[in-house]
Amino acid sequence: MDMYSENKMYTPKVGDIVTGTVVKVGKEEVLVDINYSCEGVIYKDYLSLDKIQSANDILKEGDQIKVKVTQFKKGDESDSLLLSRIDILKNELQEGVKNSLEVDKEFDFKVKKSVKGGLILDHKGIEAFLPESLIFGPNEENNKDALVNKTIKARIIEIKKERNRDKIIVNRKQLVYDALKQAEKEEIENIKVDDVITVRIERLTDFGAFAKISDHVDGLIHISEVSHYHVKNVEEYLTVGEELKAKVIKVKGKKISLSLKALQPTPWENFLDNYKVGQKVMAKVVRKMQFGMLMEVEKEVVGLLSRYDYSWNPSENLAGMVEVGSELELEITSIDKKKKQFSLSKKHLEYNPWADLKLKTGEHVSATVLRTEEKGAIVKVEEVEGFLPISEISTERVNRVEDVLRVDDIITVEVMEFYPKDWKLTVSIKKIAEKKNRAEYESNLQENVSGNQSLADLFEQYKK
Repeated sequence: MDMYSENKMYTPKVGDIVTGTVVKVGKEEVLVDINYSCEGVIYKDYLSLDKIQSANDILKEGDQIKVKVTQFKKGDESDSLLLSRIDILKNELQEGVKNSLEVDKEFDFKVKKSVKGGLILDHKGIEAFLPESLIFGPNEENNKDALVNKTIKARIIEIKKERNRDKIIVNRKQLVYDALKQAEKEEIENIKVDDVITVRIERLTDFGAFAKISDHVDGLIHISEVSHYHVKNVEEYLTVGEELKAKVIKVKGKKISLSLKALQPTPWENFLDNYKVGQKVMAKVVRKMQFGMLMEVEKEVVGLLSRYDYSWNPSENLAGMVEVGSELELEITSIDKKKKQFSLSKKHLEYNPWADLKLKTGEHVSATVLRTEEKGAIVKVEEVEGFLPISEISTERVNRVEDVLRVDDIITVEVMEFYPKDWKLTVSIKKIAEKKNRAEYESNLQENVSGNQSLADLFEQYKK
């Protein structure tokens, strides 16, 4: 209340607020006329809320200012009157602060104390209340006592009159949530398809793994993107907490898809680096088929062993001699890089005696009897086996092979059939005998025939 009046002498009272005129300004003090018999004194420290070097910096003679009476003593000879502007300036400041506080605006608050149901806050002398349900955002530790004496940012959500004073309600939780969303948005905007980034494995699931990309963004490594190999259990490949490189393969809204295998060489690429045509390998039978067998040389790298490459012997059934899971030593015979296919052979690792054998039909060769059978004998010609049919053993009828031939007998035979690709050789003793008899006949024919003999007479004579 302004007690100043030009028509009536004012009697000061401690606590009164009056308007006065500056009559003298010194460095340390100011004299102010408040319409009393003596001027009031304001010392430098009570002129401003800020620290000042001299009263001359802010006031000059003739200025009209509001002051507060802080001390008044009547004396016998003179009175003592002390004034101050501090409380007035504080009130003006507080009113200014109050006027600046609006719903939906954000301000800094100092947490004064923790109370039941929330926190009491202060903003430049203005008190506010933060309800417990509106304190913490997602993933924050719910410990309101830890915020006491700290400065926090909050948003005013309500200003209402209560017992002749303003009650201000604020919300911190929404600001935290909004900040998280903004940070998330900015971080996602910085993530591009084909980026190679470092991630940390956060959680494993049956369908893959969630990985931390940045402070607020996670990505999914689907089980199909963990490895080029078939993955049944993610835990066999990944561990929670480990850091590794991943490639961004898809960004759709907040969903980030990552791949580990995109940064790894494929099994086929590893195969091409480590193997070449002509190389010997150990391969496992993974499937038997009519036309051959699929053989696994490296994990999930499969080639074809054609039935034509089982053996040089066309009658040998390799597929019937092995089981799925059996291992064989083979040779790589071809690699098709474009089709990602390769072929294998077993026979190329074996000696083919038929390849070096050169025989002609009608040729006479030496043979050793290896064994006798019901229909003939198995004989050895050089390094291969041939067949001597029972009907080709003699010009006379043979009932049992054992009656004519014995094992280890060395005989001369004539080549009847020779097919090296089919490993087929058929020989005959009978044809040699027949040719010998024919030669003798022709020789006798030349010696005994005369001009007076007929051919019929000659045959009759030869029969005798």
